[in-house]
Amino acid sequence: MSSKDKKKDDRIIFAECHMVKPLWQAFIPYDFVIVFYEPNVMMMDPDQREILMYHELLHIGMEDSGHLKIRPHDIEDFRVILDEYGMDWNAVEEGDMNNGP
Repeated sequence: MSSKDKKKDDRIIFAECHMVKPLWQAFIPYDFVIVFYEPNVMMMDPDQREILMYHELLHIGMEDSGHLKIRPHDIEDFRVILDEYGMDWNAVEEGDMNNGP
């Protein structure tokens, strides 16, 4: 969880999946780290956060050689999420902006 309010190109970044570089694996014994930007996700309901975690986990991929990689979106989101939850899965009700989790 990060307390940073992250944006890119005027778009809110809810979370990101990062591959842990080999040098840092001595301190972080994981292959990937998922960062949630708390100010950006605090207005989401628990179901939306679960979908967001699923979205970030879908970024974890493997090359044919067996090496791990960050998998890009197959469309702006992942088709499997859009098929299951629709285009507006991350929409927040206007009245929810000041409410916490």
